[in-house]
Amino acid sequence: MDEYIIHGNATKAAINAGYSKKTAGAQAGRLLHNVKISQAIKRRTEQLFDEKAMSVAEAIALSSSIARGEPQTSHFKETDKQKDEVTKETERQYTPSVEDRQRSLEHILKIHGAFTDRSEIELTGGVQFIDDIDPEDE
Repeated sequence: MDEYIIHGNATKAAINAGYSKKTAGAQAGRLLHNVKISQAIKRRTEQLFDEKAMSVAEAIALSSSIARGEPQTSHFKETDKQKDEVTKETERQYTPSVEDRQRSLEHILKIHGAFTDRSEIELTGGVQFIDDIDPEDE
């Protein structure tokens, strides 16, 4: 099940689970239509999302780090499309550009309400109150 979630390829997941290459496609289709397995995949996906999702605090911390110009790390993967496997992984350090820093700063200020649009409206004329309530209705 985790293989399917990782790759999104049911046939490859079936092969990795031990099914033969000849029957893996058919088994994968059958298994994906099984209600219990579909529900288990959904539960596991939600669990992984909860474990891996970025919290609001983490997002603000990352934006703050970029706004300060602190070095960031990028991860790159080269994939062999035919074999559907990663052939090379590289990591690179970089300093955020002035534009990236400015965007992060604006994002943080927006979150904290620093960009509240205020408009002044000037009304001319008066307010008229109409007393049209029938005394019998009171």
